[in-house]
Amino acid sequence: MPPFSRRFRLALMFLTRLPVPINPAPEASEIAEAGDMFPLVGTLIGAATGAVFWGLSTLGLPPLVAAATALAAQLLLTGALHEDGLADMADGFGGGFTRARKLEIMRDSRLGTYGGAA
Repeated sequence: MPPFSRRFRLALMFLTRLPVPINPAPEASEIAEAGDMFPLVGTLIGAATGAVFWGLSTLGLPPLVAAATALAAQLLLTGALHEDGLADMADGFGGGFTRARKLEIMRDSRLGTYGGAA
């Protein structure tokens, strides 16, 4: 298993759009081994999003504006990773009746009606 700092940087690279220098280039198995760092990186992403909301609220912006801006910041930070997964899941479960067909739809990179609605 890679050391803590490498696993943390791998998780940061995988879950965000931040430019994280990692040498040598990671292999797929290393990213899987970095899964124990996902909760830590997720907490940092959530803290950053919360900080944006708090900061804008402190400046007197309406809660809806502060929340929308914080969400936009999170989308930029993560590359909409969770939202893409939600759309894939909605397409798969909305359009497929068998397990195999649902998985096939979820692997398709195109956005379907259910994904757009989600």
